[in-house]
Amino acid sequence: MMVLMDICASFYLGRKSSNEADKKELLWLFPFTVVGMVIGITLLINAPSEPLLIILGIFAGANGIRVLTKKKVELRTPISKWWAMPFGFFGGIFTALFATGGAIYASYLEMRMRDPRMLRTTMAFAILILTVMRFVFMLVSELLLHLDVMVLAICMLLPMIFGLWAGSKVHSKLSSSKILSIYGSILLFSGSMLLLKEVPKLVRIL
Repeated sequence: MMVLMDICASFYLGRKSSNEADKKELLWLFPFTVVGMVIGITLLINAPSEPLLIILGIFAGANGIRVLTKKKVELRTPISKWWAMPFGFFGGIFTALFATGGAIYASYLEMRMRDPRMLRTTMAFAILILTVMRFVFMLVSELLLHLDVMVLAICMLLPMIFGLWAGSKVHSKLSSSKILSIYGSILLFSGSMLLLKEVPKLVRIL
């Protein structure tokens, strides 16, 4: 369901950034991303859901703490492009499993790029390409070929479009630090709630 919704949102946001994005950076990331996505889809199909959801909760909560406690530092020397290997690999796994690989790619690109505008447009275009890749993987694995999933996603498209419009309006009126605080708080809250829900289930199973 999230794949179908994300692909609509990504085309809305990412197509505007395609001409300004640094595609050379993404060419280094995406070969390793494909490998990670293959592993992620395999886990999604075969692994039990409780451990995966707990991993998602930990990842979301930890990323929320990272965003809330992050200090703005001056980038001195960009990291080596060979760091694309682990970042792309683990980003691909989390993208295939939970559609949350964006934070991993953003961390890598932040340490590679000095221009904030270029970083923003490259990240927006990267999310578009990642969503299309995830869509293809889920079609091939037949995870998308369920009528109830498609119907639910279609029903949620209109609220999503309204949310994108409202978010774009609010975004232009908020400072970057305020946006990061809101984003980090949402991640921390959602990750904590997911852990409170799923950890007791796993304990009962064990």
